[in-house]
Amino acid sequence: MRTDQGKPRWARQAVTVLAKLLAIALAGTALNWWYGQAQAALPAALLFLAGTYLVVEATEEFVEGILGTAVLLAVSPFALGVVFGGFDPENLGAGLAGAAQGLPGVALGTVIGSSTFLLTVALGLAALLVPLQVEVPRRHILLTLVSPLPLLLFSLDGRVARWEGLVLLLLFLPAIVLILQGSRVQGRAYQRKEEVEEVLEHKEERPVWFYLLLMIASLVFITWGAGLMGEGAKGLVQSLGISDTLLGMVFVAAAVCFEEIAREVIPAYRGHPEISIGNILGTVLFFALFNVGLIALAVPLQVEPSVLTLHWPFMLGALVLVSAFLLTRRVERMQGAVLLAYYALYLVASFGWGR
Repeated sequence: MRTDQGKPRWARQAVTVLAKLLAIALAGTALNWWYGQAQAALPAALLFLAGTYLVVEATEEFVEGILGTAVLLAVSPFALGVVFGGFDPENLGAGLAGAAQGLPGVALGTVIGSSTFLLTVALGLAALLVPLQVEVPRRHILLTLVSPLPLLLFSLDGRVARWEGLVLLLLFLPAIVLILQGSRVQGRAYQRKEEVEEVLEHKEERPVWFYLLLMIASLVFITWGAGLMGEGAKGLVQSLGISDTLLGMVFVAAAVCFEEIAREVIPAYRGHPEISIGNILGTVLFFALFNVGLIALAVPLQVEPSVLTLHWPFMLGALVLVSAFLLTRRVERMQGAVLLAYYALYLVASFGWGR
């Protein structure tokens, strides 16, 4: 399909996407110059936000490129939906960026802190706005409950090595098989169904080159954004006197997972609470096995003592609390309020003892 100017529509779309990413990258570069001149908290915070936003946006486009290429190469949309169902590319991109910049606390924050945020804030707000009544198979609840335990075990010596990251990825394989089987039996919707359907809808007008270009360009901008985010994070650590672990567990986790609130509230509001719950449980499992496994395989992670004494207990406590609610098949407004209060307590503890 062509536009009125005779140019392929896919080319115009590609230019629009690249122009958006370039604008964000140039704005971040300008902020980096400002921070270099001022060495203050404000430009460091803006630089960090710009870099994080660029990583998030570029990673989303990268995944669209993967999806489009796979669909055009005749990979099953169902298989794509299962694989990408709990996958949060923005989170993984930020985690890899943090690890590459020598900020292991930021990388772990995208796993542990993000899980805590999803289980308490995202689900809590969804339940507060729309009480949830849903029956979740006990097998899925149990699978999510045990999924963080290998990472916890590997963290006890203060380091997650490359071989341990590989083990986590290998453990992820049987977990995804169980998810696949559950999806076949119950026919549940998956998080990226709309993206796959959009690719199929535009299959004739978007050649494979569109998606390949998207993938290559997105990798460039992910790298660019990672550098900006790393500089901003280091500036915040120095300016505010906080650890990169606190930065990752609270600020980065909230930044990369904020849009998840809408992903949980909207399906629940439309009468599909099973999608909201499924998204959260699947995403936590992905974080604990796939995301951190890939991050550790790329860059071994150092684990600060506060991760084991503060952030891990709160995350596991949130997971147990949510699992207990799900076993009753109801997450009402009262439970939603409890989850939000639990996160408020976590913030108090983090800023009081986790600096």
